Amino acid sequence: MPLIAVGSEADFADSFFIREMKDYEKMSRAELLAWIKQYKLKQASRTRTQREKSAAALFDTAERLRAILHTAVEGIITIDDRGLIESVNPAAEKIFGYKAAELTGKNISVLMPMPHRAAHDGYLANYEHTGHAKIIGIGREVSGQRKDGTVFPMDLSVSEVKLKNRKLYTGFIRDITVRKESEKASQHYAALVESSDDAIIGKTLDGYITSWNHGAEAIFGFTRAEILGKHISVLIPDDRKGEEPDILENIKQGASVDHFETVRRRKDGRLIDISVTISPIRDADGNIIGASKLARDITGRKQLEREILEVSDREQRRIGHDLHDGLCQHLAGIEMMSQVLEKKLAHKFKDGARRAGEIAGHVREAIGHTRALARGLSPVTLESEGLASALEEHALNIEKIFGVKCRLIYEWPVVVQSQAMATHLFRLAQEAISNALKHGKATIITIHLNRDPGWLYLGITDNGIGIKLNKNSPPTGMGLRIMKFRAGMIGGTLTIEPNPTGGTVVICSVPNPPATAK
Repeated sequence: MPLIAVGSEADFADSFFIREMKDYEKMSRAELLAWIKQYKLKQASRTRTQREKSAAALFDTAERLRAILHTAVEGIITIDDRGLIESVNPAAEKIFGYKAAELTGKNISVLMPMPHRAAHDGYLANYEHTGHAKIIGIGREVSGQRKDGTVFPMDLSVSEVKLKNRKLYTGFIRDITVRKESEKASQHYAALVESSDDAIIGKTLDGYITSWNHGAEAIFGFTRAEILGKHISVLIPDDRKGEEPDILENIKQGASVDHFETVRRRKDGRLIDISVTISPIRDADGNIIGASKLARDITGRKQLEREILEVSDREQRRIGHDLHDGLCQHLAGIEMMSQVLEKKLAHKFKDGARRAGEIAGHVREAIGHTRALARGLSPVTLESEGLASALEEHALNIEKIFGVKCRLIYEWPVVVQSQAMATHLFRLAQEAISNALKHGKATIITIHLNRDPGWLYLGITDNGIGIKLNKNSPPTGMGLRIMKFRAGMIGGTLTIEPNPTGGTVVICSVPNPPATAK
């Protein structure tokens, strides 16, 4: 039976129908017509189901798009090819300060400041005519205008949407006011850092240099390209290598290092004195991620201080010599004259003779005090017999003049090769003893002089009222500053601590090369 006889070609167009009708020649006409009717009913049901699924899928897609538009962080605005606004999402409402109903149907130029507002329609016409895009499909930074008239920076990217009968343009807008302000602040701070004459250096917690300003180039002689990524130890002399681990450990604990004076090496090998302030660098969560170092070249100041101290020492020696060779001799003459007068008056005026003898005795005491002062100002034994002898003689003079117990203790002979070092240590001990007497009201003072291989230690301990120490800032008295400076001049360190039994302990530790035999 020919299949075409029971229906049109349309009845057999579906390939699925053809596959199902494998045994159609065995069917009667009535059976075939019934089968075709049943098949058409199935097809109609399947088509309806597919349409319902397609509609549901389209509805779901629309809902998804609506949800995306309403929850997007970026502002999204659609306009037609005339520039009229068709839709505005909540983020765009928030950015511009308008409600969607206030903008729908208006020209997009209402959201632009002049002169872009007046030129916008020309931009669209130019694109329609030439196809040359200035923003569409590109994205750029532009200015927007809020409802209250304020102008702000924004990122804008525009996409072209081609529908069946018309075009739409979708703008994606991000308010970048905070970012631009942050960039402006960063540029301002970067300019401040770069223009500073002080070295401003950033480094990791492992000591590797991450930033290097113009001031650092001038002070240390290394360019930024030469030093970035290098370890900070390239600037540290060998005898100061131990400072950096201690500094970094303090930084890791969140502590700052304020006005630390030390020595560093330039690119040309020259050593310079610097004052350093180091602070932790923290990230947005407060975690310490590095260290910021502010270094100032104080070589000139240190040199001036050295010269002042040298002048002071020379002046003290001169005064000491004048006291010893001038005033003492003059007083000795007065003593002799008093003694002669005493003898002349002994037979005729005994009371006058006695008074003349008392004057001679007082003059002798004055000579003794003056000589003690002279030795303090210009210790002859310091040059002839060494530091220990000078300190011992000074201790005896302190006992005589002030009536306190003062003694020197040392276990081994201590030889100081450098006369300058011996002078600074002696002056340091003098200042510490003076502080103990004047401020500490001490009655017992002990001077300790010890040595280790390559090191010398001078300590002054007293039983006075002690000194108030602030952990966050070092003592600022002139005497204490001079002591610290003297220690630094000979490459040493000075520590001032409370004495556990009362009073104060001052310790100066200084490198001392082994003595050579004479």
